[in-house]
Amino acid sequence: MNRILYRLPNTCQAHEITCQHPLSISDLTEIGETAGYIFAPFDIQGPHPTLLFPAETQETWEIPDASTSLHLSYTDNTAESLKQYSEAFGKSMEYLQQSIVEKIVLSRTWVLQFSAPLSLAEYRQLFVAACHGYPHSFVSLIFLSDHSSWLIATPEVLLETVPEGFHTMALAATMSIEEAAGRSPETWSPKDCEEQQIVSRYIHHQLLSLGLNPTVSALQTLTAGQVVHLCTHFTMPSQLPVGSIIRTLHPTPAVCGHPTVTAAKILQEVEPHDRAYYAGFSGPVGLSCGTHLYVTLRCMQILGETATLYAGGGLLPASVCQTEWTETVRKMKTMLHVLR
Repeated sequence: MNRILYRLPNTCQAHEITCQHPLSISDLTEIGETAGYIFAPFDIQGPHPTLLFPAETQETWEIPDASTSLHLSYTDNTAESLKQYSEAFGKSMEYLQQSIVEKIVLSRTWVLQFSAPLSLAEYRQLFVAACHGYPHSFVSLIFLSDHSSWLIATPEVLLETVPEGFHTMALAATMSIEEAAGRSPETWSPKDCEEQQIVSRYIHHQLLSLGLNPTVSALQTLTAGQVVHLCTHFTMPSQLPVGSIIRTLHPTPAVCGHPTVTAAKILQEVEPHDRAYYAGFSGPVGLSCGTHLYVTLRCMQILGETATLYAGGGLLPASVCQTEWTETVRKMKTMLHVLR
């Protein structure tokens, strides 16, 4: 039995869906034809299917006012992960410095070993802890019938319904909450501003290609846990099907790079791991709460006694390996905070 728990940002209500037989989506334009929960991988053409979980049973419940700390003990592979990341960073920089691409979003994994598999009660505690720790993020816990689970706490909207029609965002660049305190978006480094502008220009162009004329917000910041990002919002009225817009947007340069097709091919070469559902997207479609699809960031996959955390960062020709590594560490603390 597949089971999904999710909580929309800035709400106190959890939604729980169970589904015996998920549907496999062969084309993203099919999204929106059937109501349910979507779980899509980074590489739509790759080995991992885009799954739609119809809400065969559905319930809502209030998230408890307090969460119980799990204090899970684990060991990790930090040294091995740093070595792999450094090698992938070096290969990525060769492409950037040759101007083959202008941005690459390089990701890495961090593997944790628990002393024992988590119980169902512990999984639920993780979900509640993530809801408390990240009230402004979309939080989801997805139990798949292959016994693997994904915990997600992400701030990045891919596409959602709003009173004006649809809303999406360009989200990029990262700074710690302490570093960003009191700083206006325009005072961030040229590298950060350029990284965010690449994403913003791409999304604007893709929306215009669909005949949409979005309202574009001023550059602003968005806080997600202990980090802050640069953000631009796009809202637009539209009668287009959800799936048509999703197919045009995914993957954005925020999770892939630019140009997106070339960057995706480079990532297949340089990244030593399978992204699977990391940097894909997930969320409810056509349910009572509306349509809210979020990019699968700040996530971990749990299988048995092993948890694999994922994080990435945008590389430009001026990027420095240690700085980018530190950024991934900050992002992974989202999941580590939930485990402690």
